[in-house]
Amino acid sequence: MSARRPSDAGFTLLELLVAMTIMLVVLAGTTQIMTSAMNSTAAAKHMLDMNSHLRAAMDLMQRDLLQVGQGLPVGRRVGIPNGPGATAIDRPGPAASGACPGVGTFPLDASIPAVTVGAGLGDALNGECTDVITELAADNQFGGVSVTAISADGSTATIDNAVNISDDPDVAGDNLRNGDLLMLERGVMTVLMQVTNVAGQQVTFGTGTGDPLGINQFDAGLNMLGTINQLRDQPGAQTRATRIRMVTYFVDAHTDPRVPRIVRQIGGQAPNAVGMGVEAFRLNYDIADQLNNPTSVRMDGDDLSGAGACSPDPCSENQIRKVNVVLSMTATDPYANGPLEHGQQSQNTLFGQVSLRSMAFVDRYR
Repeated sequence: MSARRPSDAGFTLLELLVAMTIMLVVLAGTTQIMTSAMNSTAAAKHMLDMNSHLRAAMDLMQRDLLQVGQGLPVGRRVGIPNGPGATAIDRPGPAASGACPGVGTFPLDASIPAVTVGAGLGDALNGECTDVITELAADNQFGGVSVTAISADGSTATIDNAVNISDDPDVAGDNLRNGDLLMLERGVMTVLMQVTNVAGQQVTFGTGTGDPLGINQFDAGLNMLGTINQLRDQPGAQTRATRIRMVTYFVDAHTDPRVPRIVRQIGGQAPNAVGMGVEAFRLNYDIADQLNNPTSVRMDGDDLSGAGACSPDPCSENQIRKVNVVLSMTATDPYANGPLEHGQQSQNTLFGQVSLRSMAFVDRYR
């Protein structure tokens, strides 16, 4: 038998199969490690985004709550049209959805309180209707400004030249713009109006689409209560104007049901999302009723009717001294093609407590 020549050397089929098997095992392990690393990175990103949204939303909400009632007159309420011929003012917030009633109008009362509650009025999350809150506070960049004239029909007002309300650029941050809410105050009377046009030092209070909440109501015959016509007719004191911030927080689960949002709405303007992936939004209140001073009051129908925490008397929004906020969010990727891997889903909850300094019995000290 002749010896094998070098050119005949090589791998046998068995050797090739063993080598391929080892290579596949190594590749499988490497792929698993890479997949795990990518999932960990995605989970970390989702959690970071969630915590960022959660903290930003809670911080903004607490900042707004700290200002509730500031600059409002005694009683922390602002007058609105009421009585014969008046129509209820639309309240910002979500529409009815399923079993959740949504918001409608502010009560047809002589005034709007600094805090308007809304237990269980908002969109449902995990089968439970969420809450709504509307807050009022004065804007200290435009407060107590003199009004030199109000037209006979009440549709326009002229602001004192000492404050330039239409300079460009807005150096002092005191320009008035369409959509701004103004509290006009004369003596003990106040009335809330919405600006629909600004020309020089004159502001117009129009009706229709420019007044989405239906605040601007007029009555030259002075039969309706709480109108700008009545305020103009008050003798004596100078009329002053203060810009009012009306801020509403609620859950929007309709724009994209995969990503419920906590939104912030200024007056009747379009709402802006301040947090994504909301799982729960719940509010309760500590109140001072000079009897039991109950805490963690939901301010639902029973509480407001006298059958709840303040029984036998109804709880009042004027009695609110602290707001307790529960806000939960989840870290998921709603646009993933398939189910998320274990560890990519996470939830976090923040609990906030905000004392309403301007709603205290004494908020000024010598």
